Amino acid sequence: MVVDVITDLTGLVRWVDYIPVKQTAASPHIPNSYDADGAMELDVLGDTTGLQAGLDYIRVYEDAAATIAWSTNAGGYIPVNIPS
Repeated sequence: MVVDVITDLTGLVRWVDYIPVKQTAASPHIPNSYDADGAMELDVLGDTTGLQAGLDYIRVYEDAAATIAWSTNAGGYIPVNIPS
């Protein structure tokens, strides 16, 4: 998944304007699954110039305080592995 990690949610709507994600502590990182026992691997963009959100990349917000994975709650987050 190619993403732009945003830090300001002003005026944005969860699951509409951005996808809530949370870095997983699982090691080693394994592919995401419907029972949330893995993590989606992210390719983070450094520059979005000339690209269109939703077509060329997806906007995500890393919510470190999130506690419920998306598989158990529609208001939850997607577990991810964000490369360092």
